Amino acid sequence: MDDEQPQDSPVASGPSREHEGMSDDDGPIDPGALSVDLDVAEELFGARYLGLTTVGQSQPSMQVTGTTAHGPTQLGAHNTMHNNYYGEKPLDPIIGVLSGVDGLLAVYAPTDADATLDASLVERSTLCLLGPRNSGRFSTAVAALARRYGPWCVHEVVLPTGVPPERLIETPDLVAGDSGFVLRLAEDDHLAVMRKLTPMFRGRHSSLLLIKEGRVRRWDRHGGEVSHCAPDPFAVFHNHLGTLPQSVQLTVDESRAAVDHELKATYGPKECVALAAAVKAKLPSNSEALHAILQGSQPKRRERASNIMLPKPDDRARLRRTSQHERAFRLAYAVFRRRPLHYVFEAADLLLNEIDSAALRSNWGSMALQHPVQELLGEDLKADWVAASESGTERIGSSRTAWIRDPGLRGAIIDVAWHDFDGTRRPLLKWLDRLVRENDEVMQRAAAEAAGLLADLDFARVYKELIDDWAKSPRRAVRQAAAWALTYSAKGGDAAPKVRAKLREWCSGNYKYQHDTAARVYASGLEQTFLAWSMLDLLRIAEDPMQEPRHAVAAAVNQLYRPERAGWILDELAGWPSVAPFRVHVARAAVALTARIESTSLDGRPDLLQRIVEGQIDSGGLGRLWSCAFFDPVCASEAGATLASWIRYADGNDDVRVHVVALLDAMISTAASRRRITFYLTRAPEIGKIIPKWVKMEGKTARER
Repeated sequence: MDDEQPQDSPVASGPSREHEGMSDDDGPIDPGALSVDLDVAEELFGARYLGLTTVGQSQPSMQVTGTTAHGPTQLGAHNTMHNNYYGEKPLDPIIGVLSGVDGLLAVYAPTDADATLDASLVERSTLCLLGPRNSGRFSTAVAALARRYGPWCVHEVVLPTGVPPERLIETPDLVAGDSGFVLRLAEDDHLAVMRKLTPMFRGRHSSLLLIKEGRVRRWDRHGGEVSHCAPDPFAVFHNHLGTLPQSVQLTVDESRAAVDHELKATYGPKECVALAAAVKAKLPSNSEALHAILQGSQPKRRERASNIMLPKPDDRARLRRTSQHERAFRLAYAVFRRRPLHYVFEAADLLLNEIDSAALRSNWGSMALQHPVQELLGEDLKADWVAASESGTERIGSSRTAWIRDPGLRGAIIDVAWHDFDGTRRPLLKWLDRLVRENDEVMQRAAAEAAGLLADLDFARVYKELIDDWAKSPRRAVRQAAAWALTYSAKGGDAAPKVRAKLREWCSGNYKYQHDTAARVYASGLEQTFLAWSMLDLLRIAEDPMQEPRHAVAAAVNQLYRPERAGWILDELAGWPSVAPFRVHVARAAVALTARIESTSLDGRPDLLQRIVEGQIDSGGLGRLWSCAFFDPVCASEAGATLASWIRYADGNDDVRVHVVALLDAMISTAASRRRITFYLTRAPEIGKIIPKWVKMEGKTARER
């Protein structure tokens, strides 16, 4: 594998044309082309997927109060992002009030830690709640603070990547009095954090409750440590289930008889909440129907995955290679779910080659017409394969697709392959690496999805042996696979702090290709806890001159866009330095944003035009950004085409014409800008050489404005 030279090496001064032609990176990226599939995240992580369920038993949302906007790079209370793009001053912590705490208390299931927390909060101003992940620690901490201070006085502390908790000492005004604060810790020494922060919180008559994965050591117990265990799973399930309609009402006894065994095997309160939501959505009329819903739990899926992947007792007399071939095919079938079946055959052959190589065994090759699909799939997946041939099921062209009716089974099969076989991990990682380097986007996406799940299971190893090398690759497609993998890693929630640290490493490290990978992570759909942090990362990436011919930064800004964010994002772009290499990224982002169509429009109204109409953004600010695009040789033609589409739309809609006129006045500020805008506008197919009479290309002088 070719590693890139460090940033201070002359070799790294520009992209490697030997490995990658500039044509791979010098074109605009279509909106959404790099986005990850959220359905895949649900398949891989099940109830752990952040978009499906709440954190713990419920998730109060963080509301940042006291928002100020004294500059384009400020967002939230005291979250000052200075316009020094070298990062000389770190970001301040973010502290926000948690809303929805009263809703949490309404469904909260007690834990053994509640009484200890209540007593300890009376005596101490800082505590640490230690327990396994996915055990509902956050909900327990929030409930304890709400009992002491009230549900409206509970705050969450969020630290930017690389900022230690002790930073709070430098910003004491962030800590309100007579309030509770919860802070999630990753690798920090919780005892040291408590020692340093106790005086400040004691002086404010407030409490800080830290959350960390781990357990209290009985032989070295610290008075500020509280052990946490998950609550009774049936209590969580029943509290979230609520009241069903009378026609399908189930008694508590019937519910417990049907679900108690399944719930005890779940992976934590989060999954109990997901199962309760599924029951409320499907409204089962009896215990049998309720039991059928619970077969979709992760433990049940993993049990089925084990039956699919592990040898059967009657298989002992069979040839070792036959059972190995079957397992390789079934794993490939899961990895390539919803994709043409020929990918499954090709990927299974590649996996067997990696297994042979790891065993120092000669390549046995593949036997044609020896193993039919139904035999390779076995009885457990055979029914799904047959269902895929029924009318109305998913098909891609003339090829049959790898079909699994229960989407969550896909992640369970990959989990079993990773954990339940000896000597599998290294060949499996080499196999995914081989798939990514096959120059086939279908294979690259499938491999990146599997790598994202494996990274959630073993983050350090998977990134060290696989994804970090992808991120440094001179090949754009391989870097994009790394970006997809990191984005999927964040979707499970458990690895989120490690994902943020890895993203910071790629943004600020010495490998220039990793800077491009980091931008592609944002273009793939990952977002930081606060939008300002994402934009600051993109500003750091844009500083790299090697990014100048690439469009990943603009694609990332476009991916971060939401209508309610329009004004802030445009102000942020206006605050970026107006010199190279930043200027080109601002121009490309402006072109991408102005080309967006309003999501609910039936006549193709531009989204930013609708924001102008509603007063959410200023036409003058947008005009100045858009004007810059006409001076970029790559963007100018597309900027002219987009402006022509705006004019054509306004020509048929009198209500927006005045706004387009004001926009043109802001864009045409000099004779040079008038000439360039007129040149590219009249050559756009959308308008041709005939400009509507209401369009005035004179603009306004600086004095008139």
